[in-house]
Amino acid sequence: MRIAIFTDTFLPQINGVVRSIVTTANQLVERGHSVAVFTMDVSKLANGHATSDLDARIPVHPFPSVALPGFGHIQARVPSLVGPLNAVRRFQADVIHLHTIFTMGVEAVWIAKLLKCPLVGSHHGFLAEYLNNFGLDFALVKDLTRRYLAFYYNRCTAVITPAEALKQELLGHKMRRPVHVVSNPISLKCFSGSASKPELTRRFGMTRPTAVHVGRLVRQKSVDVLLEAFSHLRQNGVDAHLLVIGDGQDRSRLEALSHALGLTDHVVWTGILTGQDLVDHIAVADVFASASTTEVQPLVFLEAMALGLPVVGANAGGVPEIVRQGGNGLIVEPGNPRALAEGIGTLLLDAGRRERMGEYARESVRTYDAERVVEDIERVYTSVISS
Repeated sequence: MRIAIFTDTFLPQINGVVRSIVTTANQLVERGHSVAVFTMDVSKLANGHATSDLDARIPVHPFPSVALPGFGHIQARVPSLVGPLNAVRRFQADVIHLHTIFTMGVEAVWIAKLLKCPLVGSHHGFLAEYLNNFGLDFALVKDLTRRYLAFYYNRCTAVITPAEALKQELLGHKMRRPVHVVSNPISLKCFSGSASKPELTRRFGMTRPTAVHVGRLVRQKSVDVLLEAFSHLRQNGVDAHLLVIGDGQDRSRLEALSHALGLTDHVVWTGILTGQDLVDHIAVADVFASASTTEVQPLVFLEAMALGLPVVGANAGGVPEIVRQGGNGLIVEPGNPRALAEGIGTLLLDAGRRERMGEYARESVRTYDAERVVEDIERVYTSVISS
């Protein structure tokens, strides 16, 4: 098959959507398909990183865009058919797969209609929960956003989402197209090996039991709740490190909060890491922890589990769909620092339980391997093409 992928965010940007797209595209090419990516011109972004993760056989077509005022990390462009339409026509796509509801997604809808090409849409997140970034955190606006999402994805031939909770949100707002729950893919071969734990401990100087968090430093990730939980751990006599991997517009505020809570010597801020450096920094930890309530199917949970770490997460969004209580991790009450501290502390202080749960985590994540997941995506492509 010839698959045209449309996305507003792509390499050199680093986030969950980009990583999912890259892993899927690489695996599709390995399986003999032709893939091309159509996206914004994000190469000028200040927080960009190397693009070597993408298979060299995948062409990328960037179209002119500008940074949104006040949001330098977000690119936008006025929808225009000329460039993308000609590029897709030359590529001769059998199916178009959009990963956005914004500009590139709108163009994908138009192009699919004009070329009479099947259109698959991936719905990645609880977007209504991010409205407070724009001062629009109101019940009515959230409801209208969810209704619009269903209206938008009804333009597609079929829809893919990584969590049952997100599927139900769409169906609850008059979604009529088929919705397939297909996991985010993880390349287990990239997250299945690292240096030995003692070697990593010496290299990074992690002399205390260590919890790790990976993600963008924005309000929706609730890193402040995680820091408060660590403060409770310290007050209860648990001497531990917290490794925070990632960056974002909230970093300075969170670092100030860490200092105010007396955690300066216990929290390590690494910034954005990629490749083997990311793998090693996760593998040095004993537990993965997150307080986020807006996750759909977070890749960072799966990556930590692939490295043998039990996880602790909030009972919200799609987290309960991948974390099996007492098996591969613990689920705690959302927004409750004390409950989160208890969950993290339980695992940090019990090496035997932590090891057993880590082994179970490593086994349970096999179902999310890219090879299996891309087979499911292929079946969706085949169904929309044949119909």
